[in-house]
Amino acid sequence: MPRLALLLLALLSVAGPASAADDRPVREKVRDIERHLRQVIDDAEASVVAISVSHSTRYPGRIDPANPGRLGDHVMPIGVGGGAFDTKLDLSDLANVADHPFGTGVVLDADGLILTNYHLIEGARKIYVRGPRGLGSYANIHAADARSDLAVLKLLRPLADLKPITIAEGRVGTGPAGEKPTIARGMWVVALGFPDAAGFPDGVPGASWGIVSAVRRRAAVGSIETGAGKPLTQLSALLQTDARLTLGSSGSPLLNLDGEMVGLSTPAAAVTGAETAGGFAIPMDQNFRRIVAALKQGREVEYGFLGVRFGGTTPGSRLLENGLPISDVTQGSPADKAGLTGGGRGFDLNSGDSILAVDGQPLREQDDLYLQVGAALAGNTVKLTVQRLGARRTVEVTLAKIGHDFPFIASVRPPAAFGLRVDWSSTVQVKAGGGLPLPDCVSVRELEPNSAAARQFKAIDPEAKGVWLVLAVDGQPAATPARFSALTAGTASVTLRLLNLAEPERPREVTLP
Repeated sequence: MPRLALLLLALLSVAGPASAADDRPVREKVRDIERHLRQVIDDAEASVVAISVSHSTRYPGRIDPANPGRLGDHVMPIGVGGGAFDTKLDLSDLANVADHPFGTGVVLDADGLILTNYHLIEGARKIYVRGPRGLGSYANIHAADARSDLAVLKLLRPLADLKPITIAEGRVGTGPAGEKPTIARGMWVVALGFPDAAGFPDGVPGASWGIVSAVRRRAAVGSIETGAGKPLTQLSALLQTDARLTLGSSGSPLLNLDGEMVGLSTPAAAVTGAETAGGFAIPMDQNFRRIVAALKQGREVEYGFLGVRFGGTTPGSRLLENGLPISDVTQGSPADKAGLTGGGRGFDLNSGDSILAVDGQPLREQDDLYLQVGAALAGNTVKLTVQRLGARRTVEVTLAKIGHDFPFIASVRPPAAFGLRVDWSSTVQVKAGGGLPLPDCVSVRELEPNSAAARQFKAIDPEAKGVWLVLAVDGQPAATPARFSALTAGTASVTLRLLNLAEPERPREVTLP
C-alpha cells in the first residue's frame, strides 16, 4: 500500500469515526503534508547533481602522484591500434552513462564544490558532474578521505543554477547542556538522488521518503583492526533509514522537513554489503561537519589522537556506569600531558582513570571514544569526563594526530620549508605500536625531489634508514606542524636539530638551504 495512503489511514484512525463533512479536514492535513514535501524537494533540487566515474586507463597521460586528484578535462582517447577515436570514454555523452559507475553529489558552494562518497570516486581516472538542465562539467578531486567515506570534488567549469545545500546543525545525542537530539529515530526524511541513473539527461533527481529508523548504527562488516583504525562507518556513527536508497544513491542527501541536509547516504556501508531498499547515511553532526569543513578546504582530515589503551575489554564492550578504564597511557601523549593515568592490565576499575564522556557525550563502548576523539581532529581541545576512586572531574586535552593507512587525497598540502614537509610525531608513535615515548617534536613527512632538504638528508642518511624527527628550529622547540611552519616561514635559512629513530643516541644539526 502506498505510504501516503498509510499515512491517511493513520490520520483517520487518530481522528476516529467521522462523517463525510468531518472527513475533509483530515484530507486537507494530508494534502498539507504532500504540499510541504513537494516544496522541500523543489527547493533542494538544484543542490543535487549526478556523477559519472570512469576507471579506465585508456585516457591519454598519467595521474601525477604529487597531485592524484587532478584528473582534468576529457581528451578524446585514440582507439585500440591507433584507429578511430574511442567515444565510449566521454562521460558527457549520455549514451555512455550505463557503461560506468554513477552516483549522486551535493552542492557545497555555487563555485563548484561537490560533496559525495569516497567509495564512488575511489580510483577514478575521470569524473563528470551533471547539474540542473543537464549542464555538466568534468571535475577534479579537491579532497577525499577513505576513513569517513567522504570526498569533495571541484568542477573544472562552474555550472549555472547550482544552489548550495543547507547543512543542518545535527545532533544525534543529548548535548552537553542537556539539549535534545535534532536527528532522532522516527523523524521524517527525504532522499534525493539518481537511482539507476534515472534523471541524468535533465539533471532532475528522483525523490524517496521515509523515517530515520535508528541512529548510531555501524556497518556490519567485520574488521580485525583496532577501533582507532576502523573506518568511521564501523564506529556506531551511521543513521539507518527506510528511505529507498538503490544503485546510484551513493552521495544522496537526506533532508529534514526544513529542507536541511541531516545525512549523506552511503549505501555501500549497508549491512548486506550491497545497496538495497533502505540503507545507511553519514550524519551531519558536529563530528562529520568538521570532516566536511576540512575537505572543503582541500586539506587532509587529521584525526585526533589521545594516547590511551584499555585492558580487559574489547572494542564493543559496554561499560555504561563505570566508563572505559584506562590500562596504559603513552608517554608524551596528550593524555599523559593532561595527567591521565592507567591502572595496568587488571580489572580493578578504581586503580586508574576511567573515561565516561567526551565533550559531554556519554561513552557506551570503546568505539564511541575512538569516534569522538578521532573526529574532534588534531590540534583541537576536548573535555573528558573522568572518574577515579569514585570522584569525577573534567580534564581538557589538546589532541595530537593519529596515524592510519586509509588513503586520502588533499589538493592543499602543508607548506614546505626548503623542500621539507613535516607531520605530527604522534603518527610515528601510533605506527610503532603506541608505546614509543617521544619528545615534543615533529616527524619528517616528505622531502621534495631535488630540494635543498633532500640533498642535505641524502648526505647525512644515504640509505634512508629510520624515521627522522625535527626537535628544534633555530633552537626553538617545534612541537606541532603549525609551530614548525611559524618558525620557518619567511626565513632565508634555518638550522634544524634532528634525531633519527634508528640512531636515537646521535642528534644531528643541519642548516638549510
